[in-house]
Amino acid sequence: MPVLSVLRHVRWLCVAAASVTCALALDPGLLISQYQKKHWQVEDGLPHNYVMAVLPGPDGYLLVGTDEGLARFDGVRFLPYDLDASLELSKRWVLSILTARDGSLWVGTFDGGLYQWRNGRVITRVEKGASVFAILEDSAGRIWASTRSGVIRGTTNGFEVIRQLARPPDTAWNVLAMDTQGAVWIVSDGLYRCRENKLVRVAATTAGNGQILSVHARAGGGIDVGTSEGLFEAEDAGDAVRLVRRSGVPGPVVSILRDADDNLWAGTWGKGLYRVHRNRVESWSSREGLPDDFVRTLYADREGNLWIGVRGGGLCRWKNPTMVPLGIPEGLSGDFASTVVQDRAGDLWLGTWRGGLYHVRHGVVKSQKMPVAPLFLTVRAFAVDALGNAWIGNWEGVARFDGKTYRHFSGPESPYRHVAALLFDTRGRLWVGTSDQGVLVFPSGEPSDSPGTNLLRGQEITSLEEDAGGNIWVGTTSGAGWVPPGGQPVFHPARELPRDSVASLSKDSKQRIWACTLGGAIWQLTTSGSRILDSRHGLPSHPLYRALDDNAGSMWISSPKGILRLSFDRIEHALAGALENLNPTTYEVDDGMRTIECHRLSQPAGGIDREGNVWFPTTKGFVKIPPRREPSVAPPPVFVEDSSSEGVAPANRAELNLQSGSHNLAIRFTALHFGAPEKIRFRYRMEGFDQAWIPDSGTRTARYNRLPPGDYRFLVSASLPGGAWSEPPAAIFVHQLPQFSQTRWFVLLLALATAAAVTAVFRWRVHIIRQRYAAVIAERNRIGREWHDTLVAGFSAISLQLDAAMFRLGDQSGPTQEVLEMTRKMVHHYRAEARRVIWDLRDNRPDSESLVEAVSSALRQATFGKAIEGTIAISGEAVRAPREMEHNLLRICQEALANAIRHGQPQHLRLEVEYATDVLKVRIQDDGKGFDPECMNGLNGGHFGLTVMAERARRFGGTLHLESRLGSGTVVEAAMPIAQDEHHG
Repeated sequence: MPVLSVLRHVRWLCVAAASVTCALALDPGLLISQYQKKHWQVEDGLPHNYVMAVLPGPDGYLLVGTDEGLARFDGVRFLPYDLDASLELSKRWVLSILTARDGSLWVGTFDGGLYQWRNGRVITRVEKGASVFAILEDSAGRIWASTRSGVIRGTTNGFEVIRQLARPPDTAWNVLAMDTQGAVWIVSDGLYRCRENKLVRVAATTAGNGQILSVHARAGGGIDVGTSEGLFEAEDAGDAVRLVRRSGVPGPVVSILRDADDNLWAGTWGKGLYRVHRNRVESWSSREGLPDDFVRTLYADREGNLWIGVRGGGLCRWKNPTMVPLGIPEGLSGDFASTVVQDRAGDLWLGTWRGGLYHVRHGVVKSQKMPVAPLFLTVRAFAVDALGNAWIGNWEGVARFDGKTYRHFSGPESPYRHVAALLFDTRGRLWVGTSDQGVLVFPSGEPSDSPGTNLLRGQEITSLEEDAGGNIWVGTTSGAGWVPPGGQPVFHPARELPRDSVASLSKDSKQRIWACTLGGAIWQLTTSGSRILDSRHGLPSHPLYRALDDNAGSMWISSPKGILRLSFDRIEHALAGALENLNPTTYEVDDGMRTIECHRLSQPAGGIDREGNVWFPTTKGFVKIPPRREPSVAPPPVFVEDSSSEGVAPANRAELNLQSGSHNLAIRFTALHFGAPEKIRFRYRMEGFDQAWIPDSGTRTARYNRLPPGDYRFLVSASLPGGAWSEPPAAIFVHQLPQFSQTRWFVLLLALATAAAVTAVFRWRVHIIRQRYAAVIAERNRIGREWHDTLVAGFSAISLQLDAAMFRLGDQSGPTQEVLEMTRKMVHHYRAEARRVIWDLRDNRPDSESLVEAVSSALRQATFGKAIEGTIAISGEAVRAPREMEHNLLRICQEALANAIRHGQPQHLRLEVEYATDVLKVRIQDDGKGFDPECMNGLNGGHFGLTVMAERARRFGGTLHLESRLGSGTVVEAAMPIAQDEHHG
């Protein structure tokens, strides 16, 4: 058929406005080339590339019978499927499958086995030794099977051979069908019909009809027949039928299917697949991309997908595309699409690079005459004026096409060469954006050698758009701006925008201007300010090319990595700051695109037709997106398939028992949606272990290294883009047995052992401390004894010698006697000090004793057995000072008390301890004889105790204050600073 004739008959623009994916069959308004196609082979997990049977199983999985066994398919992965381990059906050649009305599954094999499986066990085994090619359940529930040696039928006592029916031809496999009246049709040595248990041969092999190979019953009534000569329709004529040929479909036809949209599909043995819809016949073979021309079986699922099993090419799936493609397979001369423009009449103009120019009117695509061969014409910019003339801009300049003739305006020296964008405004002016000369404005609407205005000289212009107020928006490689409608054109840069290259400008249904940038942002532009959406709102970081409003609640954006869809509701919330993530949906090859690569090299790079379809150019033709609201997609059914773990106990699908010590648990799950299985999102949660839902990364597997002992419930749910999560989620119960170390008995034993160990360690520690303390006390006592027996005895001996020397001197006076007297006093003093040191060594005052308690004890000891009254006074909040400081304060008190009793002969002693904010004071006051401090200072006075007390105070940064007069008693006050943390400690 000529290319132009094909284009004139393509009515694919008339795709129903309702979502294509919601149809129950492949859309007959599309060409075969426009269906989205995918196929699986051995490399993708298929057991064998020879596929003989495709039907859903009782649980909804797709069952695939191949030369190397039976497999179960969820749309993503194939798993071996054994009805019974002893049958090994996952390894045997499976020819036929049937899901009966009672939910049981029948399987026929090449080696003559026929098996019925229900509720996990095989309940029927028929082994005739002849290959079972087809299985059928009639209206009475009886099972029919066509084998290599003839046809058998189920009875109450088993199966009987129908002697009247001979074996079918060698290439006859799809040979059983039941019509809407309950009659069974059988292909044998002709075509037979069994109605009310009456078997009649209704058609035979003839020269005109050929050998009968296949039969199919339509859901709406009627029988289609495939023969070695082609496709026929059976017209009832009583006890016979008349076969009426369907022209255009050659034989041999071995598989037939009529779908819900009245597409009649015919699979041939060696000539590919044919589709008949009304009077139009199309074909698809290995020349166009069918994996194999030998079609064995056909099946249409409930989602409207067509499944094709072929001899050597594996399993194919055809489905309605979300993105309807238009390119070379549909009749275009070239694949590099460039521009899409709607004229004022509502028709569409499609421009390409070296592939021609096309006009679309009422669904008919018509190639336009070109001034040059299509190979030499590039449509870089396109616009339509008020008269309906088409204007083309490219590197050579500007040309006008009035439907009949072309006129080229620019010459070699014209300033408007290298045209990048064209725009006719509401005043009829022509705006020409160039790659190197800025923007040229022609008030007359037609190019001339002298433009009325030249703006942004030397800059590269990327796009032009007019808003509702008549402002002309200009996109450049460094930003965007506008030109007001009145007066001499003046460019105003848009404010509050980063420096970025604008890929395109567009206008939405509310007349708002949007800019897409190469930095991956979308700008909403107004003359008063701009707002930005970018990666911070969930947009991808790659360039964005053109944004279009489908007037159905969505914005579609082209990019080099597919087409994005955004909800306008989410866009409005994001612009208002009430939403962080736009959650864009990306459409790719699996949605019908022949390539994910859109482009921005031509303007406008996308448009909308009168039906509201969104169009984008790609490097492999155009794609069209039918307008639609956010779909309400029912979530697919979810299944937990299996699990594995080291140490898994036998479990069924609803319960998993994990032995103690098991780890590396993997739970595999899936959902059954065959049209877009790769778009299913999963989330899972181990209830009792996971705090929140965990999104699946695409593996369809949940992994847990180790679960604590206990009972859990594993939940998994799924959703499709734009749909809700499945409720209730699929669930299995998981029971993790504990190891002995995780039981209560172990915890109790461990607690008892720990308590015993802690007690033993504590007692051992106390024993060690006591031993060390006793050793320290014994050593201190030994040192004290040694010093007492040596040092103090020595001081005493020296003192006696000094006394003897002074006795010999008698009453003589002089320096010698003064020195001896001084020496004697020093010896007495240091002997007393040595005794105090010895006392310190032997001091067993407990660490818990406070300073107040220590000085009170010292006061009692000093006054014990003497006619002296002692009192003590405490002021301030008692705090714990460093022990060494308290020790020195105690020694000062002891020295002062000793001096007062020895030299002052008091009747009253008062000892005061004062705790101030940052200082600790002790004051010792007596009512004794007193003395003159000037005469009792240091060595001159022979009172070394005062000097030692002063040194003790200065050691801690403190002071010693002394007040005394003859006959008026003495006051000794020592003050030492204490740190703030000690004060609060």
